[in-house]
Amino acid sequence: MAHTGVDAEPVNLIEASLVSDPGGEVYLDLRSSLEPHLAALLTRHKEAAAKADWSCHQFLPLDAFRAHPRRHRPLSRAAYTAVETALLTEVNLPWYTAGLSHGLRGCPAPIQEFVRVWTSEEDQHATLLETYLLLSGNGDPAARARARKAVITAGWTHQLGSPFEGMVYTAIQEAVTRTFYLCTARACEPEDPGLAEALRRIAKDETLHMAFYRDVVKVHLDLDTGYVQPLAAVMSRFQMPWSASFAGDFVERQAYVEAHGGFTLADYYRDVVQLLWSYWGIDRLAPRGEDARRALVQLRKYRSVLCKFAGRGDGLDARPESEGTAGTKPPSRGTAAP
Repeated sequence: MAHTGVDAEPVNLIEASLVSDPGGEVYLDLRSSLEPHLAALLTRHKEAAAKADWSCHQFLPLDAFRAHPRRHRPLSRAAYTAVETALLTEVNLPWYTAGLSHGLRGCPAPIQEFVRVWTSEEDQHATLLETYLLLSGNGDPAARARARKAVITAGWTHQLGSPFEGMVYTAIQEAVTRTFYLCTARACEPEDPGLAEALRRIAKDETLHMAFYRDVVKVHLDLDTGYVQPLAAVMSRFQMPWSASFAGDFVERQAYVEAHGGFTLADYYRDVVQLLWSYWGIDRLAPRGEDARRALVQLRKYRSVLCKFAGRGDGLDARPESEGTAGTKPPSRGTAAP
């Protein structure tokens, strides 16, 4: 998988006192003692985003459309399905923002400010995709408009129980979305290089967003490995934030895109789960609490099964059965899409 070329520079960890957990407490909240570090992450993001600032019109070949409006070749069904799926995910931004804002109220100020910054940057994505499809004459704009309205009308709610779980979830979600856009750009390149460039531009935004959430999770794990318990709960049950109106169509879309060279379970394993697993140093974690240790064992089983199923279609080497895969259900197909 090609790298987007945009990521955030590491921020030096600050020293923070380790809070003991004699009673087996579940780690749910973000630590206020880490606010200086969180503020540094926010500053890092703003600086990186400013360097990569962009506007929709830069990625719309307006001159070409005006000069030869009928010469633009339509996308194949597979490429269009992937782009439309991304668009219908992006249009639910108002509900994502509402869910995050509600779930993160009371969190350190840098976290709440980042949600607002994130929303402003994500806002361009659906606009760019819809405008490109309209100008290039791809798909049925009336049907797409109905689908957009249905998605937003249905709304979105989540089952995340804490701010820390929200950070884990959004780190994974942004990594999935980034990877999906890169896979879709690769598929669109032979048909429409301009669209592929636009998709890679969106992927750069997702990379920066992922880096912020990813590092919020990491600094908490570095502070106390007990945070692996809620991390395990989120990672092993991860589903993309589909609205109720869109979810029923998802399995068919996913299967079609995957069958035609789009985002696959192998991509999810390699470029999302394994990427974050290594960055967070999960193999090196040694939590003290019994519940956290048990959660870590279950998370390792989940990764083993995921690798096994992903390897069937992509030549990945499955991890040994000795890691405890027996009796574990295969990962939900709902994980392998944006």
